[in-house]
Amino acid sequence: MALERTLVLLKPDCVQRRLVGRVISRFADKGFNIVAMKMLLVTPELAKLHYAEHVTKPFYPALEAFITASPIVA
Repeated sequence: MALERTLVLLKPDCVQRRLVGRVISRFADKGFNIVAMKMLLVTPELAKLHYAEHVTKPFYPALEAFITASPIVA
């Protein structure tokens, strides 16, 4: 069986509402292995890299404002 990896971002609203533990426990309950976890602040530069395909779209400024507003858990 091939090894699969998935990036999961618990975004600012999840962190602000203190739901990180509940979300992580759901992944663990389903048998997923968490191999790394990090809390970080997304900079506008990082947001532009991560959401590169959306930078020119009209909704991007609101998306960038949201994702850079407070910490995320990756």
